[in-house]
Amino acid sequence: MPNNTWNAVTAILYFAVSVIITAWFIEQKFGYVATPGAILLSNIVAASKWVVITIAALVMLEENKWIFIRRTAFAALAGSCAMYSTYAFRFFPISSWQQFTFAMALAMLVMVLFFLKAVTDTRLPLKWFAVWMACLLISVIMQTRVVFSLHPDLVTNGVSQFFDFLT
Repeated sequence: MPNNTWNAVTAILYFAVSVIITAWFIEQKFGYVATPGAILLSNIVAASKWVVITIAALVMLEENKWIFIRRTAFAALAGSCAMYSTYAFRFFPISSWQQFTFAMALAMLVMVLFFLKAVTDTRLPLKWFAVWMACLLISVIMQTRVVFSLHPDLVTNGVSQFFDFLT
């Protein structure tokens, strides 16, 4: 299989698994009450930053296009997997809101680090990283304020009641 084809197929698989993991995580409703429409909108918002950077790579890059896209797909997958650290955070003496928040912060940190590595390893200008960070910031704002209107007072996760040491 040619190298570009291998990178493209791998990127598609990474993105697909990332979407499935993220959808499953959002469906778990850790710490918030969500409607099916909000869950769908959340998935769309979560995927949008990856769609933007992938389209930019397809249009603007000539060399290392598929290597970069594969590496960004891996960053998405790693971030999606890191969200499940919320299960580990349940064993810490912190509230369910903090469990969820720490897991999301870890997921974003993992994504940021792997995306930065993708940019530097493919020798792209750091403005690629800056644009993606802007997309990430917009995504986080949309997720917390528009999609779910998240606030610590809204946390009602009955599943984590056994692990919420502060209540």
